Amino acid sequence: MKFNLGYIYIFVFLFSCTQDMKIIKKPSKIKEPTFSSKGFALIYDNSVFENKIVDKKLNNDQNYVLHSFLKNNVLVSISNPFNSKSLTAKIRRTTSYPSIYNIVITKKMADKLELDINNPYVEVLSIRENDKFIAKEASIFDEEKKVANKAPVTSINVNDMSSSTVKIKVKKKEPSYIIDIAEFYFLESAETVKIRFEKEANLENIKIKKISKNKFKVYSGPHAYFNTVKDIYFSLNKLGFENLNIINTNK
Repeated sequence: MKFNLGYIYIFVFLFSCTQDMKIIKKPSKIKEPTFSSKGFALIYDNSVFENKIVDKKLNNDQNYVLHSFLKNNVLVSISNPFNSKSLTAKIRRTTSYPSIYNIVITKKMADKLELDINNPYVEVLSIRENDKFIAKEASIFDEEKKVANKAPVTSINVNDMSSSTVKIKVKKKEPSYIIDIAEFYFLESAETVKIRFEKEANLENIKIKKISKNKFKVYSGPHAYFNTVKDIYFSLNKLGFENLNIINTNK
């Protein structure tokens, strides 16, 4: 039997090429991580802009907020942890503001959330518009949640057994904040920093907590009022401690 050598060479060549071919798959798009933050909201009014605390304006009748780094049109959920009320809004633009605040909101939003002006503590969460739990557009405030049945009951008074009226007294959560300052490997280092705060900044209520054998946390608190937290926060900033974490310990 005779074979055409030309066909054999072509076959061998094509076979060797297929062995060297690699299938390149296009990488799947990675979802951006969700941003979350807990801290104090800066409630916008004209004086905030006039005093150059922020360099952008907000319209009280529009459902937009300002943030230090989240991009335009990012949808965020803003909630009041003391009464579980929340709303959604969109980032209008990025702007700079004192680092003790985690977002800038309008007075109308603060009223909707029933924020304590003296303690405007909020939780902020960025959300994707295609997430299943987002069913409303950002231009509409979320309906106020009913939380009375979830709140702790301190007393129930029944005046008449034949009456269906029951008086329920709801205990209001009081804020309590601590400022996480730094963590150290040695106790001596933590004590040195604590003494520095007391001498150079005249700060009181600085404490050290042992986390583990070689981990000691320096913190300030607890504090009941935002103004106290703010003053200490800015004093620590002047000493070179920035982006401090403020924790609400009474939730």
